[in-house]
Amino acid sequence: STLFAVADGMGGHAGGEVASRLAIDALTAAFGRQPTGAGLSEAVTEANSVVWQHSMENPELRGMGTTLTAVALVNEEGRDVLALVNVGDSRSYRYHEGELSQITTDHSLAEEMVRTGELTTAEAAVHPHRHILTRALGVASDVAVDIWRIQPVRGDRFLLCSDGLTNELELGQISEVLASVGDPHRAADLLVQAARTHGGSDNITVVVVDVV
Repeated sequence: STLFAVADGMGGHAGGEVASRLAIDALTAAFGRQPTGAGLSEAVTEANSVVWQHSMENPELRGMGTTLTAVALVNEEGRDVLALVNVGDSRSYRYHEGELSQITTDHSLAEEMVRTGELTTAEAAVHPHRHILTRALGVASDVAVDIWRIQPVRGDRFLLCSDGLTNELELGQISEVLASVGDPHRAADLLVQAARTHGGSDNITVVVVDVV
């Protein structure tokens, strides 16, 4: 399949792990039935329902949720398009001709404050409430899903990651690895190692996808 996703669970260790696993499984199954851009967006909505339902049925998991960012190659009107979705503060980036740019917008309190001009980007990076999410998957019966459609360009790389990576590494450091390491699996491993070495105690999940 051409579906790639990162989910960073929250709500205690057990709840977070259950939420992220349920979300990925539900996303994969639903997208498999309808592998289109709209199908990917609907698959996120379905994943949300599955996690929400599960937390309602299991009091010890109440309050669990997860971030979810995913990209898939879909065919729309006879042409290949990359559909990309996001809920929460895991991120998707595009590395295009030596430039790394963030596609997704964090659904976090700090990011909202940057948008309204209350904080600068630099202040947001160290703000004590930066990890509080304004939108997550599985914490309510419905969820708003951000979706983009991107024209795939041969040679482009897409990076999907939990905030454990971007909290530890500067974008320049990430770009360096993406520029110098040809194999996507190896690049992802190196990024995780670098974030760990830098002191990363958070979940560090990284997926690198190449357009070939």
